[in-house]
Amino acid sequence: MFDHGDVDVSALAEAAPGPELAATLAAIDLNAVNGYARVVVMQAWQRQVSWASCRMYDAMAYVARSPMGGEDAPPELLDTCSEFASVEIGAALTLAPGSADRELCLALDLTARLPGTRAALEAGRIDVNKAREIASETSCLSGELARQAEEWLLSKAPGLTRQQIERRLKAKVVSLDPVGAEERRKAAKRERRIKFSAGVNGTASIFGHDLPLERVAQAKAFIKQMTEHLKAGGDDRYLDEIEVDVFLDLLCGRHLDTNGMAVKVELVAPLDTWLKAAGQAGQTDEGTAGGQADEDAGDAGYEPGDLKDFGPVSPEVIADIMSNLAMLCKRHHRAKHEGGWWWTRQESGTMRAQSPLGHTYDVDPDPLPGSRIPQQANPNQQGPGRRSVADHLTNRMSPSSTGLTREEAGTPF
Repeated sequence: MFDHGDVDVSALAEAAPGPELAATLAAIDLNAVNGYARVVVMQAWQRQVSWASCRMYDAMAYVARSPMGGEDAPPELLDTCSEFASVEIGAALTLAPGSADRELCLALDLTARLPGTRAALEAGRIDVNKAREIASETSCLSGELARQAEEWLLSKAPGLTRQQIERRLKAKVVSLDPVGAEERRKAAKRERRIKFSAGVNGTASIFGHDLPLERVAQAKAFIKQMTEHLKAGGDDRYLDEIEVDVFLDLLCGRHLDTNGMAVKVELVAPLDTWLKAAGQAGQTDEGTAGGQADEDAGDAGYEPGDLKDFGPVSPEVIADIMSNLAMLCKRHHRAKHEGGWWWTRQESGTMRAQSPLGHTYDVDPDPLPGSRIPQQANPNQQGPGRRSVADHLTNRMSPSSTGLTREEAGTPF
């Protein structure tokens, strides 16, 4: 066995972060140990960095609650953070105003709203990026619900990447606060916008912000499938080039020959979620007669679906996606994907079929079976949106399945 000198690799792997570990790590000569030991040293330094970051955010939160005073001022603390705390933090740490605000929000979240996340960071079980993701994804929840989501995630967090934490928390937030999730989705859609900007080397960029998820998923699927269609036809451009040119052709109104191509959107959800979404399909954001849409929007107990490449989606989003999905038997499913037929759902709830010969046929489908789960989410637990420094100032805590018949699965295609 290799002699690591004075380094006890086993003890180092289990050592808790803190002043003693810092001294031990500082004394290790990385030239004197092998690759196995260097990995253990690297992991120990990561735990130490998390510990140090936690203490730095503690200090930041204390700075934010410090009253005005010079070098000889007493060590008093305000009940809440100072209005201009982020200005002091930005100047002291050389941060831009926006960065200072974001760092202060994280510090206040760790020391108030998310004690479990702070403890995990101090113990070195998670790093700053994971802590920041937990704070960001739970910022729209009340304090009580945020701690529920935190407790649910933290046992798994050490073995997850930041992206995996983001995905799991998005689904958990929808599950914990379905009413708030739907209100935030509607509010964000009202803020949708497009931004055009010049790039470097004579190029430019187009950004779409807060666009309806169901339509973006359709657009992505169409561009991808059109790109593959053109490439299979002998186009010698790179796939990325074709995608961009298809995108710009569509924006400029150029006609693209789809040759009967059908867009496929991959969406998976539990059966109860499908049934709830199917009951809402065709309703507008303003609801239907009798306020049924508003009443259904508060139903709890439904697990989110999963939209490929986009992540967790609520039953309301699934209902919107179903404005272009249809309940088809095996024969008609093949007719849609291979025979050039196309089905669209009308606002009245009927389905309109377009044949490959150009004719349209309106069909009134049978209602889906199923029942609603009566448990209601507490509307007082919802949060209107992301938290900011101002929230802290005011102390606000606030299937895809093919070949199945309707009788076999009752799943949309």
